[in-house]
Amino acid sequence: MMNELGIVVAGLLLASAAGAAAQTPPTRTEVEQMMGLRSEGDLVRGQLDTTGFVVTAQQAEDVLTQALRAEKTGLEADRAALHLAPGEGVPAVVCPHDDHLYAARVYVHSTELVHAPRVLMIGVFHKASLWKLSDRLVFDSFEAWHGPWGPVRVDALRNELLAAMPAGDVIVNNTMQCREHSLEAIVPFLEYGNRDVTIVPILVPYMGWNRLGELADHLSTALAKIMKRNKWRLGRDVAVVISTDLVHYGPDFDHAPFGTDVAAYEQAVGRDRRLIHDHLEGPLESQRLESLFEALVDPADPHIYRIPWCGRFSVPFGLEVLRRTAERLELPTPVGHLLRYGTSISEPELPVSKATRDAGLGYTAPSNLYHWVGYGAVAYTLPARR
Repeated sequence: MMNELGIVVAGLLLASAAGAAAQTPPTRTEVEQMMGLRSEGDLVRGQLDTTGFVVTAQQAEDVLTQALRAEKTGLEADRAALHLAPGEGVPAVVCPHDDHLYAARVYVHSTELVHAPRVLMIGVFHKASLWKLSDRLVFDSFEAWHGPWGPVRVDALRNELLAAMPAGDVIVNNTMQCREHSLEAIVPFLEYGNRDVTIVPILVPYMGWNRLGELADHLSTALAKIMKRNKWRLGRDVAVVISTDLVHYGPDFDHAPFGTDVAAYEQAVGRDRRLIHDHLEGPLESQRLESLFEALVDPADPHIYRIPWCGRFSVPFGLEVLRRTAERLELPTPVGHLLRYGTSISEPELPVSKATRDAGLGYTAPSNLYHWVGYGAVAYTLPARR
């Protein structure tokens, strides 16, 4: 199994060997060499990160059991606060994708509320710059993705969406999908709740606000038509899961505007919470999502970030898709609820077994006042009609 350091080293070696061709995108073979668990051709996508994320059923059972036990009271409070009936799920969530030992306690506040049998997964494309890719959504063509309890099938909804969207909106590329970890991190948590869950993975690279809105409009139009035809309901039949970690703070991320002491940590946490409160909580509004986008990136050049949330494109895009889909289905405007915030510093290490550790689960990066990451679990509900 390859950890994050191994991935970096492999990447450096490949780049060095390429010499003058170092700027060319990695090939599928090169990407597979970086993966801790290689894919089965184009049938089953493997797993890039096998150190930060669980791989086996034993590891997954251990992590999920520990996280659910630690968060039992909070999870019960979530359902009560959202007025959810037993077995009822929510239409959409925002969920972390950092190392499971750091962030699993926050993951479960999102994933435990996803009960729909098919999940549209909106992910970050961290490495889009390797392909100089922007302004297009990235789909895959795998039949399934690796899951701890067995392959997680890609839903037929994917092909219907691809057929309905303009050709210039999308690219189908398994190499790009294999080079990204932001969705594979969440798959075990979804499979834990439903061994038969199916997924539609989509990555969101760089783009300006106008293009983001255009793509959200096209995807939501296609999704709403398919849902109407099948008499599917948001939350019951289809859910949207949006992947992001929040602030990446410290000199390693070239982002320490408040300093690197305890007071700086508290200021950065406060800023994260304000961003969530001001833009993600309450009724979804396009204007507030645009203002979040402008807080996170330079709108004149979206390649330049202002605050390093890795979901600076996936979050506003995914929530615009949710908002517009609900509107097209003549549903009430979705309402956001922050259920849990944490950081890689605030979250105690999960007390997993030695066997889980020996099987390879660990950390891909340090956590201290010079290098830490924020997490948020945000759920979206549809208010009852009056």
